[in-house]
Amino acid sequence: MKALAICLGLLLAAAGTAAADECWGLNRWDCNSHPSCTTFQGDPGHCYFVYHSYCECRALHELVADLCDGAIELTDGTFDFYYNTGDMTNDYTLPYGNSCTGYSANGPDGVAYVFLQAGGTVEVHMQPDGAMDSSLYLVTDCADPEGTCLIGADDTLGGDEETFTYTATSDVIAYIIFDAWTSSPDPQDVHVWGYVDGSYPTPVEQISWGSIKAMYR
Repeated sequence: MKALAICLGLLLAAAGTAAADECWGLNRWDCNSHPSCTTFQGDPGHCYFVYHSYCECRALHELVADLCDGAIELTDGTFDFYYNTGDMTNDYTLPYGNSCTGYSANGPDGVAYVFLQAGGTVEVHMQPDGAMDSSLYLVTDCADPEGTCLIGADDTLGGDEETFTYTATSDVIAYIIFDAWTSSPDPQDVHVWGYVDGSYPTPVEQISWGSIKAMYR
């Protein structure tokens, strides 16, 4: 048994515009050219392209979602952020002895996703600030993590880094699950970083902030 062991500055002086508003209406490529916001509701944030439809400014801890339905897309380039396990619940799991990581994954988990072209690559690193025993895996169906796992990593002990690199053999939307072996780790920050190369270039229209708000009326 496994041991436990930019938006850039935005300087709100520009007509008093909030940092978050600067991201609305940007398409994928414009969004990628503004990789960070210095202000987002008082916290560090990022402009992120989400749901193949629009660019949004999000706090760093919100870049990892609790559920696949709310997962944010990671596109070409590097990514580097933190999330806190106290914001997550145990939504996805793997049984002991599975062919993905080999070990059970019953901890609070977070999700991000990538849309890779054939030959595209995603490299992911995950390391907790505390003693959590991390479990990291990539799946195509969040309703069946074990049956659709593409690659996984649970090779180290508590507090250590887990990592994998996956190269797609065909076009694929894949979900990165940031998990833990133990079912009740103390809430702690988890550092996630890596890169994507070869994400699918989905055409996207520029959408104004007004049109986004209209979608919810």
